[in-house]
Amino acid sequence: MKGLILAAGKGQRISEITDSSPKSYLELCGKRILDHQLDALGSIGVSEVIMVVGYRHKLIERDYAGQGITFVRNPFYECTNVLGSVWFAREHLRNGFFFMHADTFFEPSILEDLRLERGESVLCVDKKEESVPEEMKVKVSDGKIYEINKGMDCAAAFGEFIGLAKFDRSVTARLLWHIDNRIENLGRRNDFFEAVIQDLIDEGKTVSSFDIGNRVAIEIDFPDDYQRAKKLVESLMVC
Repeated sequence: MKGLILAAGKGQRISEITDSSPKSYLELCGKRILDHQLDALGSIGVSEVIMVVGYRHKLIERDYAGQGITFVRNPFYECTNVLGSVWFAREHLRNGFFFMHADTFFEPSILEDLRLERGESVLCVDKKEESVPEEMKVKVSDGKIYEINKGMDCAAAFGEFIGLAKFDRSVTARLLWHIDNRIENLGRRNDFFEAVIQDLIDEGKTVSSFDIGNRVAIEIDFPDDYQRAKKLVESLMVC
């Protein structure tokens, strides 16, 4: 399986501390978020990485040249959402892939355990007493996700999809069909990627939930997220 890292976004909501660098260049424990992800993929034997770039793409392509990464550009990163970035990478994804956002730190053991999980589609979920509006929330029954979106009632959600998932080659044909349908037929270029996961669910595909337990996973959207992430990561590692 390949690794898919989505690194096209500008990170406008945290631009005050990124100093015009990509958000994935923010450092945690002395290492970029992007490097944490690449190291985690390497630790489970993933040698083929597809990275979708957009904002500051020349910088990323220069800094990570020679590392066996296939770069895919999303020239419309400012006016598309994550679904658009995945669409540009679709030809590389047919044999299965690990999915991740370049602005998310997660403990490497989460990815190690995800690799061993069975199922066509497996999403890592942080179970919570109560979610918040900004999070991509899920409803779960018997270990299966039956609803995923940001708009659901926070109190009704099982928890948050942390943006780390695995898609087996047995489901990628249908997944890619739904991506094409939304982008090319429906013109939904600003949809979240999770919309096509809901499409899979609605047509009867099983999407499994993998509870990450008490392990750390944090998406860095705002300056406060970064400060919290630094404290959490420093508590896990010797910096």
